[in-house]
Amino acid sequence: MNVAILVKEFPPDVIGGTETQTLRMARELQEQTAHEVTVYTKRYPSDPPDVPFDLVGVPNWRRSPFLSTFTFVLAATFMLVRDADEFDVLQCMMVYPNGFVGWLVNRFQGLPYFAWIRGGDYYFMKDTPGKRWAISKVLADTLVLVQTERVASDVRDEFSDSNLDVLGNGVDIPEQTADGDEIVFVGRLKDQKGVHVLIQALEDLDEKLLIVGDGPERERLERLASRLDVEIEFVGEVNPEAVEEYLHRGKAFVLPSVRGEGLPNAVLEAMAIGLPVVVTGTGGVADAVVDGETGFIVEPGNEEGLRDRLELLCEADTRRERMGVSARKWVVENHSWNTIISDLDAVYRGIRRE
Repeated sequence: MNVAILVKEFPPDVIGGTETQTLRMARELQEQTAHEVTVYTKRYPSDPPDVPFDLVGVPNWRRSPFLSTFTFVLAATFMLVRDADEFDVLQCMMVYPNGFVGWLVNRFQGLPYFAWIRGGDYYFMKDTPGKRWAISKVLADTLVLVQTERVASDVRDEFSDSNLDVLGNGVDIPEQTADGDEIVFVGRLKDQKGVHVLIQALEDLDEKLLIVGDGPERERLERLASRLDVEIEFVGEVNPEAVEEYLHRGKAFVLPSVRGEGLPNAVLEAMAIGLPVVVTGTGGVADAVVDGETGFIVEPGNEEGLRDRLELLCEADTRRERMGVSARKWVVENHSWNTIISDLDAVYRGIRRE
């Protein structure tokens, strides 16, 4: 089967959860199955990565984020309409704007497509009238995958007739587990990630925080850490393949998001390496954690609750190790690549062009 995957951005130019997941998923599909995979993504001036699948650069005008997205949508639609006869199915990573491109291509050429809600592409877009209209077209037209049951429930609350199915991210399972003594955060340094709440929660704890990632909030977070005298190492942005070495330095992983998460790669990768996790009940993240068994769930923005759970983990080695073992076991059973690729193959076969 010939599979086209549409993603707006791609490593190494943009290193985010959706971009990294697309890279790894396309690689696994190409290597584990008989499918031929082609990824369409924004064309950037840097050299494309060395990948085992076809990578097509979509031209876009980068004068502003709006123009870049608008011209990407136009060019991607044109290119996929042109190439539609070469493919059996189109996989749109993000319901907006990629899913809307799929909707347009299907109207012009009848190419079967489905979309995948990743998190912010739904939660941060659905309240803008034009974007909500585009999202509604996709949700009313085709299968849309979501990463957890909680995300599915959120979508059905506003789009009751949506055709949804749950399929989460895939992750590699490292041979060795973490053996460090630091609290780890991995992700973009944006306000919605709630890293400021985590830093405040650590003010009275004698623990070191390792922050892997970069973003517009970094300077503010550095000033906050200095003012509160919290020991933090800001690593900055790293290649996705290097994240594992930083997770090995951890004894616990924290994702303190205050809104808009799907099911981030970083949470699953931390669990896969044997780290108990502390997350907030936003989006689909909480569906990945059995509270008290594989980690802890706290309310978004609850600094006191976050501090309390971190104290419980940091002061009790036996509890922390037991939860880490349970977390790893859960990921192996539910999010290994063998499981995800098998489920994704069933999706292709269910909607492909006859």
